[in-house]
Amino acid sequence: MTQQGRRRFKPLSRPTAYRDAQLIIIATEDTKAEPKYFRDVAAYYKNPKVHVEVLTRPTTASSPEYVISMLDKFKRNYHLSSSDELWMVIDVDRWGEKKLSIIAMQCRQKNYFLAVSNPSSDLWFLLHKKSMDEYSEETQGEFLENKKTNNRTRLQMELIRVFGKFNKKNLNTMQFIPYVNDAISRARKLDIHPEHRWPIKLGTRMYLLAEKII
Repeated sequence: MTQQGRRRFKPLSRPTAYRDAQLIIIATEDTKAEPKYFRDVAAYYKNPKVHVEVLTRPTTASSPEYVISMLDKFKRNYHLSSSDELWMVIDVDRWGEKKLSIIAMQCRQKNYFLAVSNPSSDLWFLLHKKSMDEYSEETQGEFLENKKTNNRTRLQMELIRVFGKFNKKNLNTMQFIPYVNDAISRARKLDIHPEHRWPIKLGTRMYLLAEKII
């Protein structure tokens, strides 16, 4: 590629209020619910110590490789400090353990943080209002299996029952945002093996990212 044809990027310009803040860069496989959630959480809690950037995916590509490439591109094109963090948010149920093992290794090599939900981020949303202690082992097993019925997963059906409605394409984030601290506590309680690269059983590491933001 010629110098003239090469696309140029200018370094990320931090507003005065954020010059001393830690940057939290987030790339998700979801294009609607998760990006909106993290942006709205940051706006609601207004943590002066961090500035959150949720990367926008310009295509429908959602493979883990594509999501991680978004972080690669951001890291190449912008000046980051040693305190800044790049986060990848993905689900177990879409990719399986073999694929996740490869992605986890790549994230470790690149010093990226990984927030994996098992089976999906819908569990994270449910934890804003419900503890898994409120459910039987049988129901928790259903959540982990997360089968679809009439185009809705088991967790999505429970979210509708608890919140009245749940639309990932147009997420009402205020159903969840006031209860982020509750979700963090409940997710941490589920994370009985934090040494594992992702939750092997029912669980979500999105709490690690959420507590950084708030």
